[in-house]
Amino acid sequence: MNIFSFSKFSRTIKDVYKISIMRSLMNQLIEEISFKGSVLDVGGGKKSNYANIIKCDKYTSININKEIEPDILINVNEKFPLKDKQFDQCLLFNVLEHVYNWDFLFSEITRILKNGSYIHIIIPFTYPIHSSPNDYIRVTADYIELFLKEYSFDNEIISPISYGPFTNSQLIGYRHKFVNGPFSQFAVILDKLFQIFFKDKYFRYNECTPLFYYIKAKFKK
Repeated sequence: MNIFSFSKFSRTIKDVYKISIMRSLMNQLIEEISFKGSVLDVGGGKKSNYANIIKCDKYTSININKEIEPDILINVNEKFPLKDKQFDQCLLFNVLEHVYNWDFLFSEITRILKNGSYIHIIIPFTYPIHSSPNDYIRVTADYIELFLKEYSFDNEIISPISYGPFTNSQLIGYRHKFVNGPFSQFAVILDKLFQIFFKDKYFRYNECTPLFYYIKAKFKK
């Protein structure tokens, strides 16, 4: 998957005046996915930034932050108060960078997932440190692939996603509320031109310097 397989230039340039390029791309990506069956959203809640665009049959959320209004208020490093093998999908959107002990979290996730279910992960790579309450880690696609295999996930789709070098640079550079919107829109225009006129270089950059990864993998155990 690449950014131009799901994003729209007009939507993106409008979005970035008010929200970050990452938030815009995340929202556009999530809107394209239909999550069948029962979903456990680890790190979600009724007031998460993407709650109103999740398409699924049954939704349950876990979060440490009560302001997000999760169904279950709990730390992700605690045992989930949920029965074994009851969910068809698990979402981990902008969560793993804030979790120190991935092993415990994944032992719980694989416990509550049905055989043949799916996990969906969004994790930043080229992104400023953002404490919520802590920010621990950035990982590569190679690391993600090996880690998921250890927990019986296969058929992995690991997509590096970036709009391009100009929007990445604008995001991690100095941001000021009075000029951020126009600068972000200008960066979107530059990246679109870069993709049109230097397509091969654009996709090589995207693979090596993603803004974030989107991962989908199947649980088989």
